[in-house]
Amino acid sequence: MSLMQEDPDLAPWRGLGETLAGSFAARGRGSLIRAPEFAIQGREGGRIGRLEIYGPEGAELRSGDLQARIERSAPACYTMLAGGTKILAAGAVGSLSTPEIRCSGRLYQGRLSLLRNTAEASQAGDEPKVRITGGLTNRNYEAVFDAGDLGSLPVAFFLLYLTVALRREAYLTGARRS
Repeated sequence: MSLMQEDPDLAPWRGLGETLAGSFAARGRGSLIRAPEFAIQGREGGRIGRLEIYGPEGAELRSGDLQARIERSAPACYTMLAGGTKILAAGAVGSLSTPEIRCSGRLYQGRLSLLRNTAEASQAGDEPKVRITGGLTNRNYEAVFDAGDLGSLPVAFFLLYLTVALRREAYLTGARRS
């Protein structure tokens, strides 16, 4: 039994995973230059939560009883906290486009393509458990995760955050140079 299945503080993740049934959409609202906010939508398009991104410093996710924070703990390291419990830790392997993510006692290898606006994560030698695809404008994303792997849902939200934050930072850096 995994840590997430045993920990009663993580029951909201199970509930959210059941509601989403393996996929969700994120639709950008507000300014992407300041603190972008994404409405999280289920299969029928109804809003089930929000993800507010504060840039490289982190993000906050809210959906029903679930509240989680992503925090940068070092220049290339992140943690996700929910209910006061650390449920995810991630660090760069070479660069932030290839993060190593630990969640629910499992290790996931992440791969981001900022040019294509995609991300995925898999366990060693497996097919991807998480896939994130985004539009050109950084405002619309689709996420697919393995509903049978409870750790894949927090990983999906982390990869969504990291993709948006890194693309936003690249855009702002390019705009400053212009």
